Amino acid sequence: SRGINAEYGEAVSCGLPVVSTSVGGIVEVFPADFVYLAPETTAEALVEGLVETIERIDEGSIMSGWEMHERVKKMYSWSDVTRRTEQVYKECLSPKMSLTDRLEFQLNRAPVAGVLYVICYAISYLIFAITTWLQPEHTIEVVPTRYCDGRLEKGRPNTLGRRGR
Repeated sequence: SRGINAEYGEAVSCGLPVVSTSVGGIVEVFPADFVYLAPETTAEALVEGLVETIERIDEGSIMSGWEMHERVKKMYSWSDVTRRTEQVYKECLSPKMSLTDRLEFQLNRAPVAGVLYVICYAISYLIFAITTWLQPEHTIEVVPTRYCDGRLEKGRPNTLGRRGR
């Protein structure tokens, strides 16, 4: 899948467990027993993850390389990758979290990227608010919707992500 770094998929396919931080879609794509996620994005946390993973390999508590390869082969067909990607998008778009919960989640997920995400969101919202103030919704001419069967339905302008009907 090109939605994640190809190196992770190649490593797991070769029977190597991955030690990483919680970035780049790894959590959404790989099962927990394929990946050790360091609790922090520091070199010390990654080293700790490597040591723990090596100990688990020595104990035999990690599946064999061949088992990992066979499991990856079954899990990552193009139709499966498409289904998983679609599921991630659906989860991202679903209103399970409030806006403040989403922003807090992004801030806690990645120290630098989370802050940048929140700043970009704030700027986008500010632009939206200014645009709405300059061009109020009631002044927008609405184009009717014409369906394939010839029906014509008066629409309404999109507001805050709700689609006009």
